[in-house]
Amino acid sequence: MDTFNPLVPQVITNVEHIYGDAAANQARYKELVDRFYELYNDRPAFFFRAPGRVNLIGEHVDYSGYPVLPFALQQDTIVAASFNKSNTQLNIANVNNEQFSSNSVDITQPVEIDMSKHHWTNYVLAGWKGVQTSSPNTQFKSLNLLYSGNVPIGSGVSSSSALVCVSTLAFSYMHQLTYTKEDLANISVKCERFVGIEGGGMDQAISYLAEESTAKLIEFNPLRTKNVKLPGGVSFVISNSLVESNKVVTGAFYYNLRVVECRLAAVLLTKKLGLNWTAIRRLIDVQNLSTLTLEQLIAKTSELLQPAAYTRQQVADELEMSVEQLVRDYFPSGIQVTAEHFELQRRALHVFTETLRVYQFAQSCANNESPVDLGQLMNASHFSCAEQFECSCPELDRLTSICRDAGAYGSRLTGAGWGGCVISLVPTDKLAAFTEQIEQQYYSKLNKLPAEKSSYLFSTTPSSGASIVVLPDQHA
Repeated sequence: MDTFNPLVPQVITNVEHIYGDAAANQARYKELVDRFYELYNDRPAFFFRAPGRVNLIGEHVDYSGYPVLPFALQQDTIVAASFNKSNTQLNIANVNNEQFSSNSVDITQPVEIDMSKHHWTNYVLAGWKGVQTSSPNTQFKSLNLLYSGNVPIGSGVSSSSALVCVSTLAFSYMHQLTYTKEDLANISVKCERFVGIEGGGMDQAISYLAEESTAKLIEFNPLRTKNVKLPGGVSFVISNSLVESNKVVTGAFYYNLRVVECRLAAVLLTKKLGLNWTAIRRLIDVQNLSTLTLEQLIAKTSELLQPAAYTRQQVADELEMSVEQLVRDYFPSGIQVTAEHFELQRRALHVFTETLRVYQFAQSCANNESPVDLGQLMNASHFSCAEQFECSCPELDRLTSICRDAGAYGSRLTGAGWGGCVISLVPTDKLAAFTEQIEQQYYSKLNKLPAEKSSYLFSTTPSSGASIVVLPDQHA
């Protein structure tokens, strides 16, 4: 490996430095080389990789400005890249061409993303537009790209962000643009807005900043990270509910709606506190302006915001503006939200209580406290996601219950929710019995399962972040 610089993505020359299962992943890189030659009659100049992630605790709080506690998975998205001679085309292909069809884009014209057609290459194009926007004076060149991903799709472990992040890294590095990991994370957050996601930055930050063997407490504005050493004698098990939830497809009535609800809750709470609310956009802004503790904000939210849902007109009346102005000022630009009713008290209560749990989890790890305590925080997080934030689903609730009954200290949904994965904290000496019970109680009752068990039920440890990969045998 090159000399290590912690500020920029690392250049890796041996996949054993990245993956526990080096043999399986060496086969992935070999397939990329072979398929790349078949498609483009060329060899990759570089590989780039970006991992998926799992969030231990801190769900739906990052876009309100509050900290999260994720770690990176070994599962990742890889792209092989080379320059092509056309000087006009960005050629995008996937090794799984049956599921992910190819696309070629004319880069002599401004690249447009058709939001009416959900296609996986939209995420790649979002990376292209994001890097172009961040470096407007750079002359961008034609590229051949071939992707390979094993991050479960629509499962709450950040497959879409891994695709955006790896594309952003590839486009910047291929054009000799030097960005730090933090720069790349911030650019990638803006990239995702080109595909209609108003995210908070967790997925992108951990994809670039992750380190082996440690979770990260990530705080925002400014971006700060702190290593959190996880307890020994336990395993983290990921189990996929196999209910797919795509943030782009469902954003108008799920994910982006929650962004709007949290924003409106912040504005209205600030106004009711008698403070200057006109510049408020996030719940953390309420805390910074009011100097109230999280505990005090929980009490004030219960006191000042009505427990019933607000209509658009009610919120507009409270803020003394028209509904049209409300939408213009507080709904994300270019992102559709169809709801007419907004649950403000419940959403704010989740954010404030979940943030407390994030800090308590990190402190418990620092104090080397019992995994039982960590499990209780994870359980409380899930119940809040299900009841206050309403981002769970019957399958996730059933799966977490099965996991607790099977011996997990704690089990909770991870990711955006409305489907996707569960993370469980399990005693390592009970791991085999735990996974067997999950198979019997949950997966055996489903009609169709993926061919590879490792794609929906696996134990995991924290992995490293995004990197450039240069293998000795990748060139002819």
